[in-house]
Amino acid sequence: MLLDATDARILEILQIEGRITNSELATRIGLSAGATLARVGKLETGGFISGYAAILDRAGLGLSITAFVAVILKSHGRQESADFLTAVQGLPQVLECHHIAGEEDYLLKVVASSPSDFETFVLDELANIPAVLRVKTTFVLSSPKVSTSIPIRTGAKESGQ
Repeated sequence: MLLDATDARILEILQIEGRITNSELATRIGLSAGATLARVGKLETGGFISGYAAILDRAGLGLSITAFVAVILKSHGRQESADFLTAVQGLPQVLECHHIAGEEDYLLKVVASSPSDFETFVLDELANIPAVLRVKTTFVLSSPKVSTSIPIRTGAKESGQ
């Protein structure tokens, strides 16, 4: 499935206003409600929309510390990586986990309520994962730009092609 301009506009709107009604979405893109619903359904089944979520205020929820943690594994075998990833999946403080190229193996985005909470996380949880050799932390001082929206291009092919 290729994205046309209408599909791209739907995706742009839904990224910013995920709770928009189908009727309002239809009005904005200039289609009937039924045609709009069908297009959104095709975008969902085509893998362009993977889910819907509320964006929460971390600081308001007491998680004012954000850090990026680079992790180096003891070994680079498939089993060690799989074991590490399984352990990370069980750590709710880890918001993102990226397998990266370079000196480090993984980059984690982690939240905590305080520096001591973060220290406890590193010492008691992250460092206790058997595959972990070393961690390096960079604390976020401020975040002048944070976005969950990705740029949409028309003519984009289905993922994996």
